[in-house]
Amino acid sequence: MPNNYDTRDILTPLALTVIIDNKVRDPELYEFVVQAEGLLDLLMYDNKIDHEVIIAWFKDNEAELTKRIKSTRKNTFILTTLNRFKGDDIAIEAMYDAMLAISISDKEYHVDESDLIKSAAVLWGYERPPFKVIG
Repeated sequence: MPNNYDTRDILTPLALTVIIDNKVRDPELYEFVVQAEGLLDLLMYDNKIDHEVIIAWFKDNEAELTKRIKSTRKNTFILTTLNRFKGDDIAIEAMYDAMLAISISDKEYHVDESDLIKSAAVLWGYERPPFKVIG
């Protein structure tokens, strides 16, 4: 099976989930690495990237991604980033699960984070999020 994604395709939506609330917390960064390792393994097959490289990628790209989500073209950037996975059910389900895991890892509700997850759900054809919150 051909490799249809590059590292940036996979890590950008995950990084957006971490930084969209303007606070990078340790639980989110930890979950970012865990989810990134799983997705990179699933979607890039032959390209093993360890957690040090993933953290370095995040640190190298954080300022640029933050700038883009604070710009007037924020929505276009997010939609373009998420649309990279359109039509690939395995990638969509895995990416959605990973973004959700990151968003709840800090056990805090943030409107921008919630809106990002809702946008992904709608864009990827989920009528409602495919998870159940018990509480």
